[in-house]
Amino acid sequence: MMKTTIIPQIKQITAFDTPLVLSSFSLSQSVLDNFPRAKEIFADNRIGGENPIRYVVEQMPEEAYRIRARNGCIDVLASSSKGLMYGLFTLSELDFINDGQLCEFDVYDEPSLPLRALSDDISRGQISTLSNFYAVIRRLARYKYNTYMPYVEDVFRFSSVPAWGRYSEPLDKEEWRAIIAYAREWNLSVRPIVNLLGHFDKLCHIRDLQHLCLRRRDGSLTDCMDPTKPEVRETIRKMLAEIVDCFGKGVIHCGGDEPLGLTQVFGVEEGGRLFIEHYAFIHDELEKLGCTLMMYADFFAPPWGDYAVPVDRARELPEGTEFVFWDYAAREAYPFVDALHRQNIKMYMSPGTWTWKRFACDIRQCYDNTMGLLKADNGRSKGMIMSSWADGGDTLRELTAPGVLIGANFCWNPSSSYSYDDVYLLIHKSLYGFDEEQALLLDPVYHHDRIVKRADEHEFKLEMWQNPFDMVQFKDRENIAILQAAMRKAEADYASLTPARNQDAFRALSLSIARARFTADKIALLPDKAPENMEEALPFADHALALAGQLLAVKELHRKLWFDTNRHSDWEICAARYDDLYDQLRMFARNVRLRKYWFRH
Repeated sequence: MMKTTIIPQIKQITAFDTPLVLSSFSLSQSVLDNFPRAKEIFADNRIGGENPIRYVVEQMPEEAYRIRARNGCIDVLASSSKGLMYGLFTLSELDFINDGQLCEFDVYDEPSLPLRALSDDISRGQISTLSNFYAVIRRLARYKYNTYMPYVEDVFRFSSVPAWGRYSEPLDKEEWRAIIAYAREWNLSVRPIVNLLGHFDKLCHIRDLQHLCLRRRDGSLTDCMDPTKPEVRETIRKMLAEIVDCFGKGVIHCGGDEPLGLTQVFGVEEGGRLFIEHYAFIHDELEKLGCTLMMYADFFAPPWGDYAVPVDRARELPEGTEFVFWDYAAREAYPFVDALHRQNIKMYMSPGTWTWKRFACDIRQCYDNTMGLLKADNGRSKGMIMSSWADGGDTLRELTAPGVLIGANFCWNPSSSYSYDDVYLLIHKSLYGFDEEQALLLDPVYHHDRIVKRADEHEFKLEMWQNPFDMVQFKDRENIAILQAAMRKAEADYASLTPARNQDAFRALSLSIARARFTADKIALLPDKAPENMEEALPFADHALALAGQLLAVKELHRKLWFDTNRHSDWEICAARYDDLYDQLRMFARNVRLRKYWFRH
C-alpha cells in the first residue's frame, strides 16, 4: 500500500490502487515557465518520461494546491507559483518515501499559519558560506517554510557603524542581496533579527562600541545597550535605515529578549519604563521607514528569570507591534500563551530545535515542545518561528535538521495527528531515505543524555570541557559504561548507513557520536575519587594521554566539518577550547608521572 505520510502532514489525501510510475513523467513547459527551479525539486527522483506533469491555474488561497494524479495524468492545481512549488515538493516527497512505488492519488493541502519561519543563529558560532545559505533556503522551501530569519547580531556590515562586527566576518549588503534574491526564487522571504537592546555581550568588547553600552554602578559593562543615551538612538536610526535599504520594507524583528542588564541596573519597574520607551522609539522609526516592529515577548511573559514586568504592560507598546512568544521547554501547560492573547496583540509562537549546548538535536524534547506550544496556542497566533540557537558556538548548524522538520510539520499543520514515533521515523525517511530499523539505530545519538540520566539537559555536554583535575566532582557514574557501549555501537551502526540525500546533515552526526563517546570515555577513565597512593594514581596518566589523542581526532573531524559549510569566523574560539583541554590532559599526565599529582577533594 502506498504511504501517504510526509513532512509536513498533508491535510487531505486519497490514494487509489492503480500504480503510478513517476519516471514515466516529465515537467511540462507550463510548470517550468511558472517555477523555473522545478527540475531541482526532483533531483532525488527519477523522471524523464513522455507524460507531462502539468500546471493548471485554479482559484484558491495563494499557498494552497491540489494534485490530481489520476488516469495516467498528473496535474498540479494552484493559483500561484507558491502553491505550484508546494505541490511539486509533495509529489517529490511522496515518490521518495515510497521508493518510487506510487499509486494514483488526489491531494488538497494548504497551510494553517500564514508565517512559517526559521530563526537561524548565525552570530554565535558558524557563519555559513554563501553556498550553504542557499542549501538552508532549499531545505526550508522543501518543507514548506515561507520565511528565513537569520539572527544577525554582528553579521551585517553597517557602513554607518564601521566597528560593528569587527571580530566577526559580517556579510556585506551585496552578499545579503544575493541571499534574498536566491530565497525569492524559492518563494521565501528573508527577514533579519537584529537585537537592538540586549545580548550585546559580544559587541561590547569592541572598544569603539563601548560608548553605547549600559554600565553598572561599578563601571563594569552589562550585556545591554544604554537606552538613556542619545547616541544609542542615533546609532539605531542609522542601522535601521541600512537594514531596510537592504532587506526592504516589511516586518523587522528587533529582538528585546532577556535584557538582564537593564533590570540589574535600573530595577524591574524603572527598567520596564525604559524598555517600553526604547521599543516605542524603534517602532516609530520603523514606521517612518514603512516597516512593522516585531519583538520578543519575554519581557512581559518570561519562560524563566525575574527580569520581567506584568504581562498587561505589553499593551503600552504602540498598536501594530508584533510579539514573538518563545518558550523552549516541554511543558504540560503554557499559561503565558493565554495571558498574552488576552492583551489582544498580534502574536507568533516560537519553540526551539533543541540543539544548543548539546551534541545533537534532542528530537523528543523538540517534538514535545513544538507540539505542546502549538496546542496551547490553538490556532490563535499568526504564525510560528522555529528558533535554532548556537549557544556555545560549537554545535554544527546541520545538526538542526531534525528540529527544522519538526517545526515544518506543526507550522503547516498544527493539528497534525503524527505521534512522536511517526515524526521520528518520517524525519529519517525524508532526510536520509532510512527505513525504521536504520532510523532507530541513531536514537542514542540524539538522546545520549538520557542514558546517563542527567537532570539538566545541558550538563552532560559541559562535562566534555571539564578540567581533568576536577573530574572527581562528577558523581553520577553508574550509567557511564552503558553510554560508552552505546556510543561504540553507534559508531559501528553509523558506518553501516548510507544516506540517499542530505549528506551534510548525516556527516554532522559523526561529530555528535565522536564527542559523546569522548566525553563518556573521559568520565570513565579519569578518577572518581582521590587515589590512596601513587600506585593507584599512575594508570590515570596513561588514560589522560590516550584521551588527549582521542581529543585531537575529534577536533580534526570538527574542523573539517566546520569548513565544509562555514566561514572561518569563530573557529579559533572553538579550536582554543580543544587546545586548552588537550593541554590540561597532558599536564594531568605529566604531574602524575612526576609525582606532583593531586586531586581536589
